[in-house]
Amino acid sequence: MAKSNVDNVPRMIWPLYMAISILLALSTYFLFVFWRVLCRVEYQGTEYLDPTKNYIYCMWHENLMAYFLVNLRYSKKYIWLNHPAWYMKPIHLILFFMGNKKLALGSSGNSGREALQVVIEHLKLGYNTLINPDGPSGPLKELKSGVLDMSAESGVEVVPFKIITPSAWTLKFTWDCKRMPFPFSKIIVEYGKPVQVRADDYDEARERIIAQM
Repeated sequence: MAKSNVDNVPRMIWPLYMAISILLALSTYFLFVFWRVLCRVEYQGTEYLDPTKNYIYCMWHENLMAYFLVNLRYSKKYIWLNHPAWYMKPIHLILFFMGNKKLALGSSGNSGREALQVVIEHLKLGYNTLINPDGPSGPLKELKSGVLDMSAESGVEVVPFKIITPSAWTLKFTWDCKRMPFPFSKIIVEYGKPVQVRADDYDEARERIIAQM
């Protein structure tokens, strides 16, 4: 498993590092809370979801800003696979404020496979997860195999979904051109039909997931 952020930070600056991380996380989280009050959220496709089941939720990386706005607090158990880099600590804290129960730290070249196995084991225990299959750094809207492996090895279905923001700023300085909804605008969360991935149908499952995102 990849080392945590704290393990990668020199001990002499650890208190300052944590203080700045907490301040950034709190400020950002409360900004999301304030922004959420200003927006209207509409959900579509909820009839496809069984409240007694857990899922692998799957969306493109460009939707992350809007995702945090509409998911201020989880009501179910979640595990996130996240990058172990030191500068990600504020994001990890935001996930904690949202109610995320477990972090699996890893990415391509940084114990990614080991972290993926941690997520799979927790999915078998009834946890949900969110994955951006084109993250953490692209190529944009290219579905990598991690989400397919998660479903095939855990037996948990993938729920592809998209967040539609008709009125939004496009953050062109980010690799994925994230979108931040305008105040007083509508955010539409559209769930697709769950897809169960099997080892012998990766290509078909990939197309079904992409088509619904």
